[in-house]
Amino acid sequence: MIIEKYEAKSLIRTSKRSPHHIHLNIYQGCFHNCSYCDGKSEEYFMHDDYNNKIRAKINAPELLEKYLINKGFLPINREKTNTLLDFIPQSNRKKISCDNPKFIINIFGNICDVYQPAEAELTITRKVLQVAYDYGFPVRILTKNALVLRDIDLIKKINQDTFARVAFTITLSNQQEQLIFEPNASSTNERLSALNKFREEGISAGGYITPVIPWIGDTKTNLMELFQRLKDARADFVITGGLTLKPGRNKEDFLKIIGEHYPELLILYDELYRNNSIYGQPDMEIWGKCKLLNPIKQGYQMSKEYGINFFEPRYIPEGTLRTNLEMATILSRIAFLMGEIYEESWQKAYKIREAAIELENNPSDISLMKFDEILTLPYEKHVFRHIIEILQTRKSSYLIKKEDNSQLFVINDDFFSKNSPSLR
Repeated sequence: MIIEKYEAKSLIRTSKRSPHHIHLNIYQGCFHNCSYCDGKSEEYFMHDDYNNKIRAKINAPELLEKYLINKGFLPINREKTNTLLDFIPQSNRKKISCDNPKFIINIFGNICDVYQPAEAELTITRKVLQVAYDYGFPVRILTKNALVLRDIDLIKKINQDTFARVAFTITLSNQQEQLIFEPNASSTNERLSALNKFREEGISAGGYITPVIPWIGDTKTNLMELFQRLKDARADFVITGGLTLKPGRNKEDFLKIIGEHYPELLILYDELYRNNSIYGQPDMEIWGKCKLLNPIKQGYQMSKEYGINFFEPRYIPEGTLRTNLEMATILSRIAFLMGEIYEESWQKAYKIREAAIELENNPSDISLMKFDEILTLPYEKHVFRHIIEILQTRKSSYLIKKEDNSQLFVINDDFFSKNSPSLR
């Protein structure tokens, strides 16, 4: 592993679809070298030696702090700054910072693990966590490395102050198979043990079984073992997802591993991904002929059997329009079930999902709008029916009908987050 330290110009990634989150890309390249890694795709403009040359943004903590200051926030949990801020009482700093709505800092960039082995030496992620704590911000972490336990003290402080969640990607229960596809990541055992330790400390933690690898990870044995072990670790959520192979390095590296370790499956993978979809999606005609199961539907059904939430319970940051975000969360769930699970209407599901995104960005509190004002929002009739029902009854009859646990989607004090008030 070669570590190249450099002063980066950018760190923060934002999205109009999710304005209450920011994502941090602390490292470029990932020594975990997972064979299916989407980060290897050329579309991300990563350097050629992606697995062995790790480019580290050593000024990431400073970039995050600069970003927060530019947004109008002050270090409310930092006693000494060696600046004029030291003359402002901490209570006053909190009042000033409360004028701005907060957001969740996602300490992961989706493609390069923030707790990969280079972090053990550089401690950049820990310094970023310290900035998040100093400024009183909630965090989410996604990793494949038990190194995250090193920072459990700091993550506990963040959780006590605002909110923290740690998620672990897991794919295979069998250790020998896991090492084939994830040679330098922590073992599945280590990740599940770390997950359990976070839950023991009262910190939200769950698992992403993604990708579910066809013919290997989608077996009944593998999935049952993973779900049972997640349940034993007291995971408070689980998500499953399929395998994408984008043309180029992503697909080539994966098929090379298949050829070396599962040569009998190589022809099947060649057929399944012969379409060379730019998004890496498999050929669904071949998928059907191979009688492969839908990994999302399969995971959803198993989550019911094992009693684990098939979604991440949402934390809503301070200063945001809580009603809008709660409503957006419920609409997103309706769209998910309607489109992904029951396949009732892709068109309606899409429109509901778009309405959820609009609500996330809408600067007006929908619970304070008059009925006529609500009807001017850019939604279709079937979307309004859900919104009006939820505002009037604090329930979604669609979700109560579709979900076994009807109380799960009644808006109340406990559903979305700790200290979450009900809709008014």
